[in-house]
Amino acid sequence: MKISNICFSYQPPGESHQEVMERFIRLGVASEELNFDGFYTLEHHFTEFGITGNLYIACANILGRTKRIQVSTMGIVLPTEHPARHVESLLVLDQLSKGRFNYGTVRGLYHKDFRVFGTSQEDSRKTAENFYSMILDASKTGVLHTDGEVVEFPDVNVYPEAYSKKQPTCMTAESSETITYLAERGLPMVLSWIIPVSEKVSQMELYNEVAAEHGHDINNIEHILTFICSVNEDGEKADSVCRNFLENWYDSYKNATNIFNDSNQTRGYDYLKAQWREWVMKGLADPRRRLDYSNE
Repeated sequence: MKISNICFSYQPPGESHQEVMERFIRLGVASEELNFDGFYTLEHHFTEFGITGNLYIACANILGRTKRIQVSTMGIVLPTEHPARHVESLLVLDQLSKGRFNYGTVRGLYHKDFRVFGTSQEDSRKTAENFYSMILDASKTGVLHTDGEVVEFPDVNVYPEAYSKKQPTCMTAESSETITYLAERGLPMVLSWIIPVSEKVSQMELYNEVAAEHGHDINNIEHILTFICSVNEDGEKADSVCRNFLENWYDSYKNATNIFNDSNQTRGYDYLKAQWREWVMKGLADPRRRLDYSNE
């Protein structure tokens, strides 16, 4: 088992952007100094919910300040940028870090991002899976090839060549479709901190069944399990600090879904607001139902 840190780069009330960035760097460096195995980052746009919009640059900074830990994205929003740009950024970081960069991806959640970057949220699953396969194939072969389903261009060589024989990678999975896509290919998944343990168990059962059917050794696939922790000698204080932080972060999350008057939509992810409210903030261990707070 490996233990890593994750920095959301959230800007809480009363904190400046400079303070957020300084904490981001401190946590990355401290992760190595305290013998953690890695450091993860999240991509967000146009909101204080997370102010690291370009994770390639953010990871390059931490990689340059460390020598041992793996620095990872959790994740790159695949549909909002051309796959050629993605694979070139991936390969540069893979070479410069000598294989310490972990390429974590997501298909995207917020309507605002797709609207501004000019891509279709309705097609985000298809686009993300198509781009992800293209990018990983190109990192192995050195040639970026498209099947023409989402974008079309002639085959091109990509540079530099990969440093890693097998590219460290992962994708966040919160639906059976994504879990199945990853399991069929034997690719690692990220299990969200926001869902209860019972759902994580169900996700792993589905993954293992599909992966085994496709000939993958499920004991040789390193998945990522995420948790929110608050450390203090006083357990009640640790709980209070964590929940107070999450209340502000929850408000910021809701605001992030509604930065445009006509964009209060997360297309299939509204249940996350309920999970957040009922499980994370109220501390319910295993909610029996999912509530919809999308109209709040």
